[in-house]
Amino acid sequence: MLAFFKERGYESGERLPSERALAERFGVGRNALREALSTLSALRVIESRPNSGIYLRRMSTESSFETIVLLTEMGSEPSMNEVKETLEVRWALEMRGVQLACERRTEADLDSLVSVIDATRAVLANKGNISLQDTAFHIALARCTHNEVLVRLLNSFYRISESRRFALFADSGRGESSAAQHASLYEAVKKRDVKKAIALMETHFASAVESWSEILGEEASPKVKPVRKKK
Repeated sequence: MLAFFKERGYESGERLPSERALAERFGVGRNALREALSTLSALRVIESRPNSGIYLRRMSTESSFETIVLLTEMGSEPSMNEVKETLEVRWALEMRGVQLACERRTEADLDSLVSVIDATRAVLANKGNISLQDTAFHIALARCTHNEVLVRLLNSFYRISESRRFALFADSGRGESSAAQHASLYEAVKKRDVKKAIALMETHFASAVESWSEILGEEASPKVKPVRKKK
């Protein structure tokens, strides 16, 4: 249904077809349709106005972030601006996340990171694409924070970029570079070296931004810079 609204070019604030018309359009019963509409309402994509009808909200500012994830998984690629903005937010989350990882990680967390690093090396040895392993490392690193909200947020960001990340790591050189940086991040987290870990994450994310710019163009590149402490 989200794809239908997007394809038909409905504008924010525009009244949508009636429940009866939508049920006929999708060939479903009224109860099934109402469940779908209820979900879209919870995601703040639509709103029902008493004695008026169903209206489309301003999705860019009013809808849930999960809406972008759902649209992506339905085959609708995020816009260039959405890619840029999600990278900017991810930058902040990853930087805070690696700091918390150093402070809170357990031995079990370290074992999980090692497992992903080993799996990454195995894929690279076979000239494979490490997009899944790269994502797995970042999620495992996020889990070291023991902050479930942070893990869920980062997981959503990685779901949005899944197909493009596969294209990103089609270049084996990028895979090798990322894997080496992950190994360095692991060592810093293991030693609880917050300063080192943050510096490594800055370098790692800057490399990622550069790679995204090569694939998507400068217009999709986020305006983020490494944080420099005042002397």
